[in-house]
Amino acid sequence: MTASVNEKADEVTAVLRAELAELLECPVDQVDLDARLTELPGIDSMRLVQAVVKCEKHWGITLDEDELVEVRTGTDLVDLIVYTLDTESA
Repeated sequence: MTASVNEKADEVTAVLRAELAELLECPVDQVDLDARLTELPGIDSMRLVQAVVKCEKHWGITLDEDELVEVRTGTDLVDLIVYTLDTESA
């Protein structure tokens, strides 16, 4: 049985939040995925790339670079990962 989109989104949200918290060295509950990724405290382009790479490795996917440049918030990134998971498993 496959997971629903909501279940996938919940899992992706939890993993992304944990990865960002680890990279930013802050508690998970302080990672606001609705905020612009570039405005997270302590974030820089290298840490952002590291988070994306960790997510790609975690799920065994490759995120489309053209779509990735459109990502502004953590929620946008969650949506892109869920979309990629759905299209790569189809």
